[in-house]
Amino acid sequence: MKNTGKKEKEAVQPEKYLWCAKMTDSRDYIINPEARHELPCCCEACFDQVKAFVERDKRFRMPFYLALAVLVVANLFFFGLLPDVRWRYLPMLGIGVLAAVFPYVFASYERYQAIGLRRTTVIVRVLASAVAVFAAVLIVVG
Repeated sequence: MKNTGKKEKEAVQPEKYLWCAKMTDSRDYIINPEARHELPCCCEACFDQVKAFVERDKRFRMPFYLALAVLVVANLFFFGLLPDVRWRYLPMLGIGVLAAVFPYVFASYERYQAIGLRRTTVIVRVLASAVAVFAAVLIVVG
């Protein structure tokens, strides 16, 4: 065996695509090339979807976390000081709506890979919508 000084390619282990979570060992479309853990996509359409998600995520992640922090603090404040007022559920409604509109709850894209970015986003939106509906019902019922 001849040593050419170049790093030989390691065998690629099959893993799930980032967008649709199907198994593959193809590395034709990588969302984060040369990263410690590369995240593959199955085709150009899925790659474009993931790129669009990443761009939205970059733009909205920090404002999302700041707004979420404000709503969580307001929620704690309202529950501590307003025990018998129906409007104390308003921050919970805001949390649900915010997470449903901007489902960027995970800090790392690797977290989305287990069931795919598309399914994870749908699940987060459904759960966040359920929280918002629950808070709205509590506001109405009082």
